[in-house]
Amino acid sequence: MKTRTIFLSGILSCILASTVHAGEGPAQDKPLLNLEDAKTLQTWKIDAWTGDATKQERLADLLLDPGAHVKKADRLEGVHFLVRAATSGKPKAMRQLADALDKGAHGFKKLPAAATCWSGMPADFEARLACLRLTDLVNPRDRVRCNDLTEMREGLPPGRVNPNTMARLCLANKTPAVLVPGPPPGKEDLERARLYGEHGIEWIITGDVYDEEYEKYRYEFNRTIAEAIVAARGSDYLNKLSDDIEARIATWRQRGK
Repeated sequence: MKTRTIFLSGILSCILASTVHAGEGPAQDKPLLNLEDAKTLQTWKIDAWTGDATKQERLADLLLDPGAHVKKADRLEGVHFLVRAATSGKPKAMRQLADALDKGAHGFKKLPAAATCWSGMPADFEARLACLRLTDLVNPRDRVRCNDLTEMREGLPPGRVNPNTMARLCLANKTPAVLVPGPPPGKEDLERARLYGEHGIEWIITGDVYDEEYEKYRYEFNRTIAEAIVAARGSDYLNKLSDDIEARIATWRQRGK
């Protein structure tokens, strides 16, 4: 059994043992980029991927424009930027997300309660979490990944790196994740991630450089996620799932795939 599997089992054992705004101004409304400006577009995307909510909001508006001729992958990226910008509290993104949920557009489910929630322009982070819980997409695989969602620069309450807050954010997004130590993923890691993904759980390898503060963060994040999964799916669920996946990995390894 690999180190990260032992690590996760230890965490699960411990847990299971103890668990039984205002509108935008005119200047902001000016188009700042277009789809033909490939270099600027890519620069904006890099900033948006790493948590720039203003650029997420702008890119979502651009990529989801009905007249925009973009690839399916780019449109999905626009959906991700929209959810992330709205979660960070960007006003235009919240209005646009509310409209998409009201109409069932851009792959979002038609969810009147979620639309009403976002149209209320919640200024408080906890209120936006409540709206995110009501939000969903027709294809669950199209949701923003937990790892991406937690890349935030604004809109967070004090203590922005609080692991409990970040875990609850992923839970509200219906993308529970487990953070595990390890080097860049190999084939076996990717197969393990795929198997956990079949059960709606992201398996995220975060690196093999030891840092005491991050280990505390990782443990608290995983504890919050595991407690929520146990509450929703039963006290034996995670242990049984881990055992089943490791058995499937062993079979997969023996077949040399």
